[in-house]
Amino acid sequence: MSNDRLLLKLLPDEDGDGTAELQVSARSGAFSGESSAWFSLEQLRAFASALTAFPLGEEARRGIAGGTWSFHEADKAYKPNQVFVAISAYPIDTRGSLGVRARLATRTDRAERPESANTAAVELKTTYSALARFSEQFALLLDGRGEEAVLLTDETT
Repeated sequence: MSNDRLLLKLLPDEDGDGTAELQVSARSGAFSGESSAWFSLEQLRAFASALTAFPLGEEARRGIAGGTWSFHEADKAYKPNQVFVAISAYPIDTRGSLGVRARLATRTDRAERPESANTAAVELKTTYSALARFSEQFALLLDGRGEEAVLLTDETT
């Protein structure tokens, strides 16, 4: 059995403002990493729901990304300065195999070079059935009825 996995834990904001810190660890083969980022619970619920679609749609492919953001006046939009956690899901073949990519990075402060951040990107190969189990655990986690959500690779991939 493989040790490849994606593990999510959630620390809700004590102020009850609808945000939470998502703690993520991922392992695929010899590569692993862990990080955390703040997200709105609404954004996390939308992503968990997107993971249940068959076939996976654009929202699952686009995924979630959390880190530090700043407003760019020229574009009138917020853009990421640093991304600490990014997760997306997508088809990888026509037989129903899926990939879930987790990109994780350490924080750096403004005085440090951006290149000094440690990063890890792993892809877990899985199936719709394994992703459905993970999405269910993720939804329970978001509702405060679970301690963690774990995506394991499906042995049939």
